[in-house]
Amino acid sequence: MEAFRNAVHIVMNRSSDDQQLDCTLMASVQKQLNEVADAVTSVWPLAALSELERRECAKTSAVRRFPARSIVYDDNRNSNEANAYFVLEGRCTCTQRLRICKMTVNGRNRFTMIRDYNDDGQSYSDTQKNVQTVYVKISDLRPGSVFGLGEKRSDRIVIATTDVKCLLVPLSFLAKHNGSNIWGRTVCSLNGTNPTAEQSFRKFVVENRWEEYKKSLASDLFRKCQP
Repeated sequence: MEAFRNAVHIVMNRSSDDQQLDCTLMASVQKQLNEVADAVTSVWPLAALSELERRECAKTSAVRRFPARSIVYDDNRNSNEANAYFVLEGRCTCTQRLRICKMTVNGRNRFTMIRDYNDDGQSYSDTQKNVQTVYVKISDLRPGSVFGLGEKRSDRIVIATTDVKCLLVPLSFLAKHNGSNIWGRTVCSLNGTNPTAEQSFRKFVVENRWEEYKKSLASDLFRKCQP
């Protein structure tokens, strides 16, 4: 009889704990749903959707936080991810990752932009020497910015410069609710304002030459000042 009483006591306690755990989980889930719903209403034009559509958006979307200096998005890692990122809080920096082959000719550096793979599918890292990876800043992303809508991207990486909060909305939902082709026009705008990899490479070369010129000028002035 004592053993039975102990067994009943254990079962009763476990049931109570499970109920308490369920309540805690439900409260946590509800809090997350409320946070996503609030985020949806803060983003235009999602806020212009009907209440039923906003509710659908909140159920399929998510809010994610990224600490400062962490990677928010990387083309090499997130290329198959079907979400658009809406920046809610904080700031990010979008940079272009470039593979550069550096050679020194007549005392001056010469750079060539290369792709990770050649026409035969062979890795350039196996065939090229003096290859380095550099990052060129493209733009600053602030609250209200969006990326990952389907704009042309190649080897781009978004890094949080401060603590960042983003709303991730499935592209399938945006395609379903695309009145006046708002998302298509946004993609066209992003493609028109974001520099290409080739433009980023030219910027890198110009900046490198400017740095070389400043070092050369400083060296000449130092030699002239010596007795």
